[in-house]
Amino acid sequence: LSWRGAKLAPSVSRGEAAMAPPSLLAHLDASKDASALSLAYASVGDEGCNAIARYMRENIMLRTIDLRGNNIRADGLVVLSHALRTGGGNMASVCLKWNQVGSHSRGIQALCDVLKGNQSMTHLDLRNNKLGPDCAPFLGEMLRDNNTVTHLDLSWNDLGADGGKALLEGVQANHSLIDCQLSGNRIAEDTLHAIAFVLRRNRQTAPMGASTFRQDRGITAQDPGSPTSPQGQQSLGGTARSLQMTGLSDATHIAGATSPTAAQLPPKTPIKAQPPVNDEELSMKLLQREQNHSNAEDARFFGEVAEYIDLLQLDVARNKKYRMDAEERERVVTKGFMEREMRYAQEMRELENMLAKAKAEKDEMLHDIEYVQHQIDQVRIEKSKTTSDREKVEEVARATADRLRTDIRDALTIKADLETQIYKTKRRQQEQEEENARLRTYLSKCKEDLDRALR
Repeated sequence: LSWRGAKLAPSVSRGEAAMAPPSLLAHLDASKDASALSLAYASVGDEGCNAIARYMRENIMLRTIDLRGNNIRADGLVVLSHALRTGGGNMASVCLKWNQVGSHSRGIQALCDVLKGNQSMTHLDLRNNKLGPDCAPFLGEMLRDNNTVTHLDLSWNDLGADGGKALLEGVQANHSLIDCQLSGNRIAEDTLHAIAFVLRRNRQTAPMGASTFRQDRGITAQDPGSPTSPQGQQSLGGTARSLQMTGLSDATHIAGATSPTAAQLPPKTPIKAQPPVNDEELSMKLLQREQNHSNAEDARFFGEVAEYIDLLQLDVARNKKYRMDAEERERVVTKGFMEREMRYAQEMRELENMLAKAKAEKDEMLHDIEYVQHQIDQVRIEKSKTTSDREKVEEVARATADRLRTDIRDALTIKADLETQIYKTKRRQQEQEEENARLRTYLSKCKEDLDRALR
C-alpha cells in the first residue's frame, strides 16, 4: 500500500499526531492489517517515525516495509528499531535506502541490537545511508549473532577499509547471509574477496539452513572431503555458486563438450533424455571433480567451469533482482497512477456534483431574479402612483397655504385694528379717570367751602 491519504488515524496518540503529517496518519489508518507498507519518498522524516513505530507494533500482519528516500536519521531509526523489537515478530524485509540513518552510530547500534535476536528478518536494505566506519562493528556483531538475514545491501556508504575488516569478522561467523552488496564503500580488495568467499560458502550450505549448519559443523569439520569443511572451503577458490539459480544443465553440456578428458572418449550412443540435474547435485559433482582431479589441467578446467557457472548464476540473480526492482517500481508507479486516477475520478465526480449544484443554484437564482424583477416593477408602479398623489397633495397644500396666509394677513389686520381701538378705549378711560379725580378734588374743596360757610 502506498502513501496518499488525508485524515487522522485514531490509533495514533495526540503527541504523535502533533508531529507526523496528517496525510501519513490517514494512510496508516487506512492500511490496518496490511502485510506490506510502502512509504517511498513520502518525506516522513524523524517526526513521522513515531507514528510508523506505533503502526508496526499494532499490525502483527506486517511483513515488508519500504521507507526509502524519507530523510530518516539516527533518531528515527532508534524509534523504528524499538518498534521492531516489540512488535516486528513477522517482519521479513525492511528497505531504508536513500536515507541518513548513518548520521550517528546510535541508530545502527539500536537496529543491530534488535536484529541480533530477530528470527524473521531476511532482507535489509541500507544502501546510500552515509554509514561510516564507526557503524561497521555493530553490523559485524549483528551478523555474528543473527542467523536469518540472507540479503544485506550496504552499497554506496563509506565503511572504508577498517569498516570492511570489522564487517568481515562478522560475516565469517555467519552461515545464513548469501548476498551482501558492498559497492562504493572503499573496502580493500582482499577484504571483498574474503567476504565473497564466505558468501559462496553460505550459498553452498544454504539448503541446510544456518541452524542445521551450526549443529553439524563439528561433524563436517572432521570430513576433509566435505564441501563445508575447511579443506573443502579452500577448494572452492574463486567460485560463487548459488543453489537457487537455474540454467546449469546447459553449462554441464558445455563442460562435457570441452573437457579434455571427454574429448578423448569415444562418442557414446544416444540415450533417453534424463530429467534436469538439480543445482545442488551439479554443484556437489563439480566440487568432487575439482577435489578428485587427475591432473592440474582438469582441476583448472573444472575451476573455470565452476567460475563460469557462478558468473551465470550471479547474472541470473542480478537480473532477477533488477526484474523484481523493475516490477516493484512498475507496481508503485501503476499503483500511483491508479490512485491518482481514482483521486481524479473522485474529484471529477465532486466537480460534476458541484456543477450540478451550481446549475441548480443558478436556476434558483434566475427564478429569484424574475421574482425580484416583478417586485421591482410593482414598486415602480406604486412609486409613480405615490409621486402623482404627492404632487396632488402638494398642490392642495400650496392652495391651503395661500389661503391660510391670506387669512393670517386678514387676521393680523383685524388684530391691528382691534389693538388700535383697545388703545383708544384705554386712553379715553384714562382721561375719564383723570377727569373723575379732578372732579372729586373739586367736589371735596366745594364741600369744605360749604362746610366752612355753614359754620
